[in-house]
Amino acid sequence: MRKIKKIIIITLIIAFSTGVIVYSDKVSESIFKSINICLEVIIPSTFIFMVLSSYILSSGLYESLFRPLYKALKKLIKADNHIISVFLLSLIGGYPVGFKLLKDLIAENKNYSAIVPYCAAFCYCISPSFAVTMLGIGLFRSIEAGFIIYISNVITSLIIAVFYSKTHKLAVNTTKTGIGSYNGKITESINSSVISLAKMCSVIIFFNSAITVFECFCSEIAVPIPVPLKSLLEISNILNYKAIPPSALPYISSLASVGGLCVVFQCKSLIEDSFSLNSFFISRVFAAIISFITTKVIMIFWDISVPSSYSGNQSYIFNFNTNKGATLFLLIMCIILMQKSEKNLKKG
Repeated sequence: MRKIKKIIIITLIIAFSTGVIVYSDKVSESIFKSINICLEVIIPSTFIFMVLSSYILSSGLYESLFRPLYKALKKLIKADNHIISVFLLSLIGGYPVGFKLLKDLIAENKNYSAIVPYCAAFCYCISPSFAVTMLGIGLFRSIEAGFIIYISNVITSLIIAVFYSKTHKLAVNTTKTGIGSYNGKITESINSSVISLAKMCSVIIFFNSAITVFECFCSEIAVPIPVPLKSLLEISNILNYKAIPPSALPYISSLASVGGLCVVFQCKSLIEDSFSLNSFFISRVFAAIISFITTKVIMIFWDISVPSSYSGNQSYIFNFNTNKGATLFLLIMCIILMQKSEKNLKKG
C-alpha cells in the first residue's frame, strides 16, 4: 500500500512539474492573480480579525465577552471556556480563525494537542459575510438565502460540537498557561497572525497553481471539469455557476460546510503536525449531510424569495472570507473590554 502511495505521489509531482513548465504562462498568471487576492482581499479582511480574536483569547478577555453564553452552551457542549470561546469566535471569523486559535491554545498548553482533532471538526465554519454576500447575493441574489446557509452551517457545527463533547473530554488542565495575562499579548497576537497569514497565502498560491495545471491538462484532452468538482477544490469556483435554481440551496449549504480543499489545507498549515486530515475529512462528510438536512428543514419554515430565472452574476468579484462586520464588532468589543480591564488594573 505504501509503495502504491509513493508511486501515485511521485507521478503527481512529475505531472505537476511538467505542467508548470509547459503551461508556464498560465501558471504565472495564476500566481499573480493569487498574490493580488492575498494582498487585496485576504490580508485586509482577515488580519485585524485574527489579531483581535487571538488577543481576546490569549489575554483572557473572552471570559467577559462570552460570559452570558457560557451557561447555556455548557449545557450542550461539555468543554472548557477556552474551547467554547474558540468555537464562538470561529463562527464569526470563518474557516481559518478557529484553527489559528486552536494553534494558539496548543502554544499555551501542549495538552490541547490531544483534543485538537476533535475540536477542529466543529471550530470550522463559513463566515457570515461570505455566506450572505458571496453565496446568498452572488448566487441567488437573496440575502435570506445567505442567512439560511450560514444558520445551517452554525447549527451543523453546534451538532458536531455536542457529539464530540459527549464522546470525548474536551477540557484540559490550564493552570500552567499564560492565558489571562495582558503582558505582551497584543505583540504576540500580531506576530502569530502575520505568520498564519503568510502560511495561508502560500497555500493559496500553490493550490491555485496546481488547479491551473489540472485545468490545462483537462483542456488538452477535451475533458471539461464540472463546476461542483472545481468548487470542491476551491470554493470560490462555485460562483462559476451560470444558472442555479432555488432548490440547489441545500447542496450549496453542504458545500459551504466542506469549504473546499484549498481552505482545508490553509487550515492544516496553521496547525501543522498537531492535526490529521483523515478524521477531519470524515467529519466534513457528516457536516455536509447535516447541513443539507438542516437547510431543507429551515426552508420548510422560511419562505424565501429567490428569482428562479436568475442566471448568476458573472461580474461579481470574489472576495474570499471578507468579514468587515465581524471585525468591526470585535474591534468595538475589544476596545470596551480593554478600557474595562485598564480601570480594573488601576483599582487594583
